Amino acid sequence: MAQLFHPLIMRITLILFMFVSSSVFAFSELFKEGRAYYYGEGVEQDYSKAIEIFNKSADNGDLDALTALGLMHIEGKGVAQNDQKGIEYLRNSANKGHDNAQYFLGVMYYLGIGVEKDYEASFGWFRISASQGNADAQYNLALMYEQGIGIEKNMAAAKQYYINSAESGNSNAQHYFANLLEDDSDFEGAFRWYLASARQGHSKSQFRLGYLYEQGKGIDRDYPSALNLYNRAYKAGITGAALRLGVLHEFGLGVKKNYKSALDYYNAAAENNNLDAIFNIARLYEKGRGVNKSPKKAYDYYISIARKDHTEAQFKVSKMYLKGYGVERSISKAKFWLKKLIDKGDERAKKILNKIN
Repeated sequence: MAQLFHPLIMRITLILFMFVSSSVFAFSELFKEGRAYYYGEGVEQDYSKAIEIFNKSADNGDLDALTALGLMHIEGKGVAQNDQKGIEYLRNSANKGHDNAQYFLGVMYYLGIGVEKDYEASFGWFRISASQGNADAQYNLALMYEQGIGIEKNMAAAKQYYINSAESGNSNAQHYFANLLEDDSDFEGAFRWYLASARQGHSKSQFRLGYLYEQGKGIDRDYPSALNLYNRAYKAGITGAALRLGVLHEFGLGVKKNYKSALDYYNAAAENNNLDAIFNIARLYEKGRGVNKSPKKAYDYYISIARKDHTEAQFKVSKMYLKGYGVERSISKAKFWLKKLIDKGDERAKKILNKIN
């Protein structure tokens, strides 16, 4: 189940989100100057100077600056850390209609920062912010509806807010919506939304986009593009990308064939208990690709995941028992695995068992 926020992460990232995602108000020149000092863009980074400029801008009615002051007090940057004073600034800006202030006030109520934790109040502020098109507020409303937090669970409402958030530019919501479309076999639609999300750096969307390129679903097959996206996702910590990179390297798809690299990627995926990666390692040992051929090691890998209900591994193990390849021949053990496969409706296993009998 997805979580809305993590307090530690939120304290670190409040200002970043504030500075990049306001959907209603255009930044004033004074605010931009304050932001430059906050980030050290073109000037030496100086939080105190940023606070000074934000105060001047807020005195001129700049709600972006007023919201930034609230967040900087909560973070304690350029000023003594003070949750309650930060909340005062946020509430002032929120009551004047600033969608990001409304969103962050919802965050504070959800996390219990500077106020008593109150999911219903959090939901209320998110809803006000979402009504102005705030993508992050729309996304969190979707999560709250989906999980029944602060509001009665309502999957239809959750789905609609996910869609609204995706259309407003939230990369997580775009990924979610793309997943729905992919599950419905609308690969062209899924491709468009994964692409929108991936362009914002969403690593899971980069992975799924790579898969669509690899399989030629919703877009012409393009192995080099798949390789590039898998590499980006893998570097971002998406372990499933290691499996796909292994496949591309093993079969020379979009990259020069390299069994050693394939094995390295498969091992990386196997460390996270990816059963398909373990199956592919077994295949490398069975065929002697990038390793010394070893039917025994192949069998050891296959049987380890056959016991975890990996269908193709169960089929491999049944054949190895029949032939006595990598393991002592045993018709009874072959039948055991074939019967398991037949219970799953595997016609291959049924044909082999009929021949044995």
